[in-house]
Amino acid sequence: MFQPIVHLASRTTIGYEALVRGPAGSSLVDAHTLLRHAYRTGLVVEFDWAARAAACRGAMAARLTRDQLLFLNIEPLALGTDCPPDLWPDIRAAFERFQVVLEVTERSLDRDPRSLLEGIDRQRPNVAGIAIDDLGGNGATLSMLPVLAADVIKLDQSVTQSGPTSTVMQIMDIAYEEAERTGATILAEGVETPAHAAFAESAGATLAQGLYLGPPAPLPTAFRAASVPLSVNSEQIANLATPFDALEGRTTSRADLTYLTALSHHFTDRAAELVAPSLSLLLLPDPRLLTREDRIQLALLAQRGVVTGVLGPGLPDPPATGVRGARDHDHALDGHWATLTLSPGTASALLARAVPGSTDEFEFGVTHDRRLVVAAARCLLRRLGAGSPEVTH
Repeated sequence: MFQPIVHLASRTTIGYEALVRGPAGSSLVDAHTLLRHAYRTGLVVEFDWAARAAACRGAMAARLTRDQLLFLNIEPLALGTDCPPDLWPDIRAAFERFQVVLEVTERSLDRDPRSLLEGIDRQRPNVAGIAIDDLGGNGATLSMLPVLAADVIKLDQSVTQSGPTSTVMQIMDIAYEEAERTGATILAEGVETPAHAAFAESAGATLAQGLYLGPPAPLPTAFRAASVPLSVNSEQIANLATPFDALEGRTTSRADLTYLTALSHHFTDRAAELVAPSLSLLLLPDPRLLTREDRIQLALLAQRGVVTGVLGPGLPDPPATGVRGARDHDHALDGHWATLTLSPGTASALLARAVPGSTDEFEFGVTHDRRLVVAAARCLLRRLGAGSPEVTH
């Protein structure tokens, strides 16, 4: 089944989202039931590839035109996996013919940040864009949004259908900030009534989908050319070898361990006020710098839903309850120090590295430039270990 993606201002269909369905009349006809079963049986990757291949075959059979976007869902756990050989011909043919937008679901977005970011970067050269699904339906999506470099931000139907509540306004503010910074396109899901469409237009969504604009159905046998050309590509984020590389070309200073410890504590004290959706990340050059008080504070942040992580040589994994560490220390980060927070409307990072030949001196810089903080955060997130697998979706 395929649901139209509509340009709101012109009511033009500019593409279709492929929706998976099980056998009619069976207990698995519903997509959510299928996915829950796939997670519980450990077959989510196999299911994901099979569903995507079926969608590709459907689009090819209907002769979807090149100017129409084809949205294909992909589970985060499948992003970095290889296509099964028997499905590859269908996948390759569709990706060569159509403008494919890979739609990353909200499930487990923060479970394994390293695999998520590497998987998205692996897929990006082969597609027209990356969409993040169900913004507002899951706190992890809001926390991870700044580091994902999404081309399309899909508002969860609960946002579209709830009206201008304070919670919805917070979510919209996050979407606006990201769209302004990166050029991402906002799409409203769940448009099922004229009121929902009016809200989506008021909220500034460029695209929308829902029963009011077109129900899921087999693809039509003929397509009208999309009269509204649409580019979904947003500004991309540089991949850094170390977080300090974010300061390239910026003025830096030198300070001893005592000064940097005090400055780092200032940043962590400010981070103590964070609530979800936020990120709080630490990279320490010496495990003795992580105090008992730091561990308690980080555990409290994790309890509030803040995505937290601590990296550095000699640190335990996990470094605190609910806080991610690294499976293996990356020696490229030896001597590096980072104290970083990222939340709606604010971004800050202390970034430092040891001066060669010195045991007590660091070159450092402080930045509140959101673009640089996001790049440094991505560098650290790529080193974090995975959380516990989730099987209840």
